[in-house]
Amino acid sequence: MYRKLLFVSYLLFLLPALFILNFFLDLVTLDKIQGLPVFFPLLFSTLGVLFASKALEYKKSVLPIGAIVVNGILFMLPFIFLFFGTVIFGV
Repeated sequence: MYRKLLFVSYLLFLLPALFILNFFLDLVTLDKIQGLPVFFPLLFSTLGVLFASKALEYKKSVLPIGAIVVNGILFMLPFIFLFFGTVIFGV
């Protein structure tokens, strides 16, 4: 159960991270979802933190703490993006 929770937690980190990289680097054109990948982390990273905290309850280890940290950073990314977009472009 511990490994499954950790796997899901890191998967919920990697999936939006790949969408965000694709959004900024435009590797594969996804015209229909436009700016949505920037806001995916709000949902996915919240679930990732929940799964990682549940895994931390099962076994105290560095891996669940790392999953909580990376999902927390990913959760703050849309706010950072909006802040710097406002500062740089002045909209």
